[in-house]
Amino acid sequence: MSEIAITAEPLTGPRCLFLVSRPVAPAQWAYAADRPSAQGSPLAEALFAVEGVSALLIAHDLLVVTRSGAPGLPLVGPYVRLVRRAFGDTSARAPVDWKTLGKGVAKVLRAHLESGQVALSPALIVSMPTTEQLRQRVRDVLEEQVNPVVAGHGGGVELVDLIENVVYLRMSGGCQGCGLADVTLRHGVEAVIREAVPEIGRIHDLTNHAAGVRPYQLRGSSPFAIKK
Repeated sequence: MSEIAITAEPLTGPRCLFLVSRPVAPAQWAYAADRPSAQGSPLAEALFAVEGVSALLIAHDLLVVTRSGAPGLPLVGPYVRLVRRAFGDTSARAPVDWKTLGKGVAKVLRAHLESGQVALSPALIVSMPTTEQLRQRVRDVLEEQVNPVVAGHGGGVELVDLIENVVYLRMSGGCQGCGLADVTLRHGVEAVIREAVPEIGRIHDLTNHAAGVRPYQLRGSSPFAIKK
């Protein structure tokens, strides 16, 4: 059997995405907001036993872990006004070390895959919101929290589609072709979507940035950059 490769990708805020080289929950996904909701799901139960895990999303070949601790964000990289509003004081640091937590998560994932057990219980899977419910919640986040901010730079973000729990977005106006569009997406739009709709898995940008005719880029600033 081939080696199990696990890649960790820290996300803005108290979350980290783990990509696994084998399907963890083939063609399935579920979000567990706390330990009680994970009961009956072998992988979810084992992951909640890892110190620092407070919530998790298991979807196909990925895992998004939310760590416990202070609600603030560590001061790493450019954070956005949206994230500041969502999480509060960005000067606070979560007490759980990602390196230690990541090792614990990887150990559990490997042991689970080698055991051959199912990852999620049918009860947890059927308790998840429908695709249409997720679609509407993402639309609401874009309309109420994201677009009022990017509109200041003449931009916009629309939901193209949502399949299962995977989101497909498109940027327009000043965001299309902007040199900092990825910062806007990863550290702004994505962070706020995941905070409001934690059941979301991957988020894809379908924008043809090469076709942008009026990209906004002013002294290297994103519309979400925190101004001192």
